[in-house]
Amino acid sequence: MAEDIGKTLDFMVDTAAALMRTGSPTTRTEIWISKIGNKLGFEVDVAIIYTVIYITIKDSNGNVMTMTKRTGNLSSDFDKFIKIDALVKKFVDGKMNLSDAHSQLKFILSTDFSYPIFVQLIAAALACGGFEYILVGGLMSALASMALGAIVYAATNYIRLLDNRFFQQFSSGVIIAIGSWILMPIFKGSTLNGIISGAIMLFVPGLLITNGFSEISQGSVISGTIKESEALALLVALVFGISAGSVFVGGMKF
Repeated sequence: MAEDIGKTLDFMVDTAAALMRTGSPTTRTEIWISKIGNKLGFEVDVAIIYTVIYITIKDSNGNVMTMTKRTGNLSSDFDKFIKIDALVKKFVDGKMNLSDAHSQLKFILSTDFSYPIFVQLIAAALACGGFEYILVGGLMSALASMALGAIVYAATNYIRLLDNRFFQQFSSGVIIAIGSWILMPIFKGSTLNGIISGAIMLFVPGLLITNGFSEISQGSVISGTIKESEALALLVALVFGISAGSVFVGGMKF
């Protein structure tokens, strides 16, 4: 029975970490982990505080086992999240045993489901141009935002000087500010504010803000507050980057 508890707890912890690393809200992850344990006949007590997972399970004989795990940096990967979410649902519905589910989870985590780089760049360009055209207006500014958005996306995702989100946000802001000044004379009729407004949309932590408010409203106050604080810090880093880039090209005077 101790071995069964160990295998179950390993799967639950790995699943919780996988869900959190791919963008799952804390409350949703806690619900799924509880359902996994209950499906196997265990009492489950799970608490997730942002990057730390605490899970305790108890069997019918009173045997108790607890495991703690740090998830590391959290990000978003909707493709993997959907696959893991579907896997957990399939397991909870009794369509897959524990061993197969754990093997499938490891396969999903080890597989790269990313789209080709050119598809990602096209999507980034369309997102930036679309946001600029809807929020600000102006075809030339939208076209400039498309070009700049693709360049900045490639620079921050494939030419990483440091694996640090705050540095990436700051450097993105610098590149956006300098790039906007360079592209404005090229795209006649575009505006500086318009180009910047479209290009920054890729780097606004909207999902983090949404998940934070959602978790606070559902009782996960600590995790929600931490996410809101991180989102605010990322926004500040982005704004300071744009300011630094504007000062560099002489666009702002202090």
